[in-house]
Amino acid sequence: MSTWLWIALPLLFVVGLFVGALKDTKQIEKSVKKNRDKMNLKDWDTEESKKDDWGVPPGSYHPNDENKKKEDDTSKD
Repeated sequence: MSTWLWIALPLLFVVGLFVGALKDTKQIEKSVKKNRDKMNLKDWDTEESKKDDWGVPPGSYHPNDENKKKEDDTSKD
């Protein structure tokens, strides 16, 4: 009898977790459908087609180069 309890109780717990998650998911879907017009949704097709301008291309900016130029200028004086 106790082996059945060791098997059945954890299984019931796991099944309860899944049932609770499904109920929450359905409730969220209903609230999203109801409030969709209030949400600020982005059109991902246009967002992906935009080109990001990050400024300096990778590998071309070295902050130490500016320091070297300043040092060279001061050493010429």
